[in-house]
Amino acid sequence: MIFSRKYTFESRKTRARRFLLNAGVVLFGVGLVYGTFVATILVVARGERERWAGGLFQKNPDALVVFTGDAGRLARAIELHKKWPEAQLLISGVHGANSLRTLVAGQADAEAILHAPTHVELDYEALDTMGNVRETLEHLGPKAQNLLVVTSDYHVMRVRMIFDTLPTPHRPSVFYEGLATRYDSWKQVKKLLLESAKIVRVWVLLKFA
Repeated sequence: MIFSRKYTFESRKTRARRFLLNAGVVLFGVGLVYGTFVATILVVARGERERWAGGLFQKNPDALVVFTGDAGRLARAIELHKKWPEAQLLISGVHGANSLRTLVAGQADAEAILHAPTHVELDYEALDTMGNVRETLEHLGPKAQNLLVVTSDYHVMRVRMIFDTLPTPHRPSVFYEGLATRYDSWKQVKKLLLESAKIVRVWVLLKFA
């Protein structure tokens, strides 16, 4: 133990104090490791944003993929589609009651998306992130060599992990645009904390399943 017994015969009081000190040090260490891991999630997202800015500087993505699930993702994908109108757009994880028109209703440049010359696909099959990645690879196929995935910053690390690990006959180059989240409320912080648990769960699943 960090704080070992000082005396051969130890009183109940000193034993309790030693136990509390050891427990405090262990909890601090665990909290430090966990805090570092949570911070790494956002560092990875920031690094991936810089990577796509450089990697797609002189070439265009073959497809833009947006994973539904949080506000702002679709609006950002539409904004990027204006920059690369020739890129195919895939919206993954769409609820069965929605259509392209209902999805883009109220979005800026909605009409441009509805009448885009390139094909816009909706994926209704994906129910989770693993499904998002699997359906993306299936929908786009081997012709899409460069993909730009739009999601939230806390989500990027898990999405990248799945893309890098999931068995597939073709492995495209995948770039990630992680929308910056404002962690100024408990609701937003909780998303980040829950995401850390999901990352561990997916790592175990991909490693051993």
